[in-house]
Amino acid sequence: MIRLIACMLLLLGPALAGPASDIAGHVDREWFRKTLAGETAHWRDAAFTPEGFFKVNLDRQWRQVGNQNGTLVSQSRQIFVMAQGYELTREASYLEAVRKGADFLLERFRDFDQGLFFYSMTPEGKILDESKNSYGLAFVIFALSHAGRVTGDDKYKKAALATWGEMKSHLRDETGFFKPKTDRGYAKVIGQNTQNPMMHLFEALLALYDATQSAEILKDPEDHANRIFTRLYQEREGRLPEIYDAEWRPAAATQQGSIELGHQFEWAFLLSHGVEKGMPARYLGIAERLLDYGMKVGYDSEEGGIFSRADYDGKAIREPKGWWEQCESLRAMMHWAELRGRADLWPAFDKSLAFVRDRFIDPEYGGWYSTYDPANRARGSGKGSVWQVGYHVCGFYTEALRLLRLAGAGAR
Repeated sequence: MIRLIACMLLLLGPALAGPASDIAGHVDREWFRKTLAGETAHWRDAAFTPEGFFKVNLDRQWRQVGNQNGTLVSQSRQIFVMAQGYELTREASYLEAVRKGADFLLERFRDFDQGLFFYSMTPEGKILDESKNSYGLAFVIFALSHAGRVTGDDKYKKAALATWGEMKSHLRDETGFFKPKTDRGYAKVIGQNTQNPMMHLFEALLALYDATQSAEILKDPEDHANRIFTRLYQEREGRLPEIYDAEWRPAAATQQGSIELGHQFEWAFLLSHGVEKGMPARYLGIAERLLDYGMKVGYDSEEGGIFSRADYDGKAIREPKGWWEQCESLRAMMHWAELRGRADLWPAFDKSLAFVRDRFIDPEYGGWYSTYDPANRARGSGKGSVWQVGYHVCGFYTEALRLLRLAGAGAR
């Protein structure tokens, strides 16, 4: 019987039957708890308003600066950050921020006449950009799914499902992918095709599954991933290009064609996480190829961390390193080392985490700088913008704590 159980565990994969956990030797639970608590508190205290709008343009000291116009991305990502704060601390102020933020999204950003959501507005609710943006809408589904899950309120889950249905009706193109952006009435396509909204839509659909626990919903990210990795994935190189032409062919190098290295790591994590939820194990092979490409081309073995982009020849482009790429690479390395038996990644993780703590995290005011330029050791000056709103940072921190819980290395 014991032998039978052991064989069954091996067949279920490394997430259940991998080598003994080694995460406690590389991931300091107390540091991650403390930094996640600080990150979410900074955003709650600096950005949240009683109306539910998040003012996210912040200087190094977390003070509001410049105009405070927001987007679907900034509003939705902040709802996610507040949800992480609530799950960590169970403080009512975070739950209030989730509810009010989601209500503002539904009541003020929503286009009740043409469907879906406007892209950007002022804090007072004046529409600035009425286009329909697939990237932003993916985050609407993501945020509403998290809001529904942590509040238990079905209205957010229903709104997330409705948004997904409207996206399929209005923004899906003849290939089955999604148009990057259209005018308000969906008649005119705007901008270049990129894989980025497709990736975040996959992430959003996983969150929708978490919120609904519907086996039917889990078929959607699987179908979406199958389409992407059948048509866009370059199997020989083990990579996914970033920008495409109107027929979804990779853009030429002269037309900004390149490889976003952070997205290779992000996909490596998301696909593995999808398999954890019940997607076919075959996606692990693709995910590991993407991870290996990112490590081979993007990892900076001298300083730690990863570079941002690579050309089609597989050469990293030496430019300032971005905060989000560091978060995604660290999350993927840690996840694969712990759950998928890739212990060879721990040294790179250790070196990269030390690099991030030294170069990206502000020891005086907390939070992350947006960039670090190795050429002159300069850092980004502010803590917040409509893009840098705690989403990548909190995603990294919460995965570390989740892995520790799975390993039995600490409670919440």
